[in-house]
Amino acid sequence: MTPTTTTAPPHATVDVEIPVKWSGGRKNHVIVDVALRALLFVTGLVAIIVMVTSKQSKMIRISPVMAIPLDANWNQSPAYIYYVAAHCVACLYSIITGASSVLALKKIGESSEKLQPYFVILDSLLLGIISSAVGAGAAVAYIGIKGNSHSRWNEICDMFGSFCHHVGVSIFMSLISTVTLLLLVWLSFYALTKKIMK
Repeated sequence: MTPTTTTAPPHATVDVEIPVKWSGGRKNHVIVDVALRALLFVTGLVAIIVMVTSKQSKMIRISPVMAIPLDANWNQSPAYIYYVAAHCVACLYSIITGASSVLALKKIGESSEKLQPYFVILDSLLLGIISSAVGAGAAVAYIGIKGNSHSRWNEICDMFGSFCHHVGVSIFMSLISTVTLLLLVWLSFYALTKKIMK
């Protein structure tokens, strides 16, 4: 009996190495990055404009024969001042990093890859700043809507409806900014992990 060989012939085995690549490529990554940074600028700018135009004056009756003028303005609250300052920083940051991404789009390669670690760090830092500003602004807005009976803080939104509406729209826009920054952090982190896996 002849022994049977179980080895495959040389032409049957092929050593194939499939490179792992992001399906969109570096160019699509930079385009998405620029688009998100433009969205961050727009939402931050709208949040600032709506907040700083939220002043409302009203005559408040304190007795049957007497009324006094009262103002509701964003710069009367330290939380709103911090909120506006944080969004100004976010707008400036989005302009600088957006311009850097556009320059990287023109020259795809090492320059765009070198920016990713810095973008992850700075985007994460700005995400923390904007999130804290949104939390501070939303907390003051909630007191304006509901008041606080334990501290004897009365709600003001029943008297200053336009002011509260402006603040609400501004906070909504800043929530979009927060989600945009979170997406930017994820995008930069994803690009870094793909670079490490190569």
